[in-house]
Amino acid sequence: MTFTATVTNTATVTPTPTPTPPSVGVVFKLSISETPIAGVPIQVNTETKITDQNGEVSTSLITTSLYTISSGLEAISFAELLETGTSFGARSPVTIEAKRLLSSVDEPCRLVMDGAPYTYFSVVNSSDRSLSVPLHYAPLNTLYSVTGQAVPPELFGPGGSGFTVPEFHFSSGGGLSGRWSFLGQDIIVPFDPVVCADRGVPGSCVLIEQETLRIPFNYTRRVIIKLVNRSLSAAKTGRWRGTGGKFTIPFLSRGAAALRSMEMTFSESSQQNFVCEVTPRSCMTKQVPKRALVKSFSKIFEGKVPRGLEHVAQTAKREVAAFERQLQRVPNSYTSCPSG
Repeated sequence: MTFTATVTNTATVTPTPTPTPPSVGVVFKLSISETPIAGVPIQVNTETKITDQNGEVSTSLITTSLYTISSGLEAISFAELLETGTSFGARSPVTIEAKRLLSSVDEPCRLVMDGAPYTYFSVVNSSDRSLSVPLHYAPLNTLYSVTGQAVPPELFGPGGSGFTVPEFHFSSGGGLSGRWSFLGQDIIVPFDPVVCADRGVPGSCVLIEQETLRIPFNYTRRVIIKLVNRSLSAAKTGRWRGTGGKFTIPFLSRGAAALRSMEMTFSESSQQNFVCEVTPRSCMTKQVPKRALVKSFSKIFEGKVPRGLEHVAQTAKREVAAFERQLQRVPNSYTSCPSG
């Protein structure tokens, strides 16, 4: 029997590469009141582009893809654009007319605080929330001073507000010299500023540092630690012998209850907080219950204490008085606003 081998040639199938969609170069030009603004972040979908000195960003877009163009900084607002690469390319350069939600209207003026002169810069926030202009966007928030060390704030509350800078930063030739570059505005420091009191210092909201509202809690915690350490010291020296060899520190449990009460009092203060003359829309003003806080603190010392710890409890009047002095650093009310 004869076997014949048959060779079969199998054709190799080469996949056809998917053609890359064509792309088109597009220029976006941002301006406010027809003035180009440099240093503004613009979002092209998820990619951030920064405008150049002409207020422009250049990018390459795939013609068949859909793109959303939006502001990367809430303090500068414009309507989002949603189009294909082809559509944007057909009308490049694409003009974006934006508006600033933060502005400085009044000329800087002079304030005297604790005998020292300061330069006051006013800001108007036309939104109902706090807005930030981070310092790393240098063209949008930079103070130019003689010393080169003046730094503006990054966060601005709703409504009118302002900030002060020691005047020596701008002193030059018997007068002042400097400017604040802010969201496309150049706010010039006058050579001889008017006194702010002559026109009234503008402002309805002043930012409260977050730690300010934590003063009662943090101070109480330090006092509890101090009382516990004194109790342990009394036990080590034999002044406090405990009961049946067991030591229960009363200030610890009472202090924990006081801390829980204080934590609940300011539980909704984790947002941006301000002292405001007028409560802006979407914000909420709350009273600081100082009497209740003092009462809560005083309970740490109320009730019986084990024999040998009387000397610790006898510091109650002094500690409560110190706590009340700490409360003077806390405003009587505060306004919480959503951050933006």
